[in-house]
Amino acid sequence: MKYIEYFPSDKILHRSNPMFRNKILSEGLIVKGKSEAWLSDTAIDKPCIFTSDTLNINELFDSGYDDDIYEIDLRNLKNKWFKDPNFLYFKNSVHIITFENIPRKYIKLIYKGTGESLD
Repeated sequence: MKYIEYFPSDKILHRSNPMFRNKILSEGLIVKGKSEAWLSDTAIDKPCIFTSDTLNINELFDSGYDDDIYEIDLRNLKNKWFKDPNFLYFKNSVHIITFENIPRKYIKLIYKGTGESLD
């Protein structure tokens, strides 16, 4: 698969289930493969981290749960970013991915979710 490179803003967001909070806050964000991170029908063919180039929580992918929200400071992070191929056909999509880990020092927990269903 060919990925479309993307150049995000200085700060972006990531959402995650609160059960991963301690691990993220101690290890950072680690790339995950299909069996660990998402449905098997995605077009992405290698481990990655999903993020969104926005600071508006309402623009994040809706998992259906009250997730933790992390702000990622990209000003000194040298990762390469790509448009999320799952959202290429959505006008003005903010969803992006990286194939590189994100160290803890670039991550700040800005919202503590409960993990509860939003239904």
